[in-house]
Amino acid sequence: MGGEIDRLDKGKLTRVWMAAIPVSNLDDALEFYTEVLGLPVQLDSRENNWIELGREEPHEKLALYVPSILDKRQPGGDTGIVFETDNIYELHRKLADEGVEFKLRPQRQLWGGLMVIFLDPDENELTAVEDPEHYVRTSPTPR
Repeated sequence: MGGEIDRLDKGKLTRVWMAAIPVSNLDDALEFYTEVLGLPVQLDSRENNWIELGREEPHEKLALYVPSILDKRQPGGDTGIVFETDNIYELHRKLADEGVEFKLRPQRQLWGGLMVIFLDPDENELTAVEDPEHYVRTSPTPR
């Protein structure tokens, strides 16, 4: 009976492990993501067209890869990736000093947090938010 209960508690999604970003050149992308964004390399497998970046486990990772011509995902456009920052204005200053292009400069959002949207060298869109109250903000009163 205990094995059945254990099995029922297994098979859940536990976290986002990795998000992959298509780029046109691994070396150029690697320079941006490590030097400008400060993400450490966790796996350099250029021989397999793959580089993983991010903090030590158990945190999620970003993978950089050059897609084939047949791949539906190509460099450029919204990645859907949202970073968290402890100071959006300082992040904006640092990225602006590096010549990073912004689609949205730091701006307070209706939901309460601050958000910025910027581009990598392939015009992949990345978002960062500062929202320390995100998980403690009270929900609207139910109807």
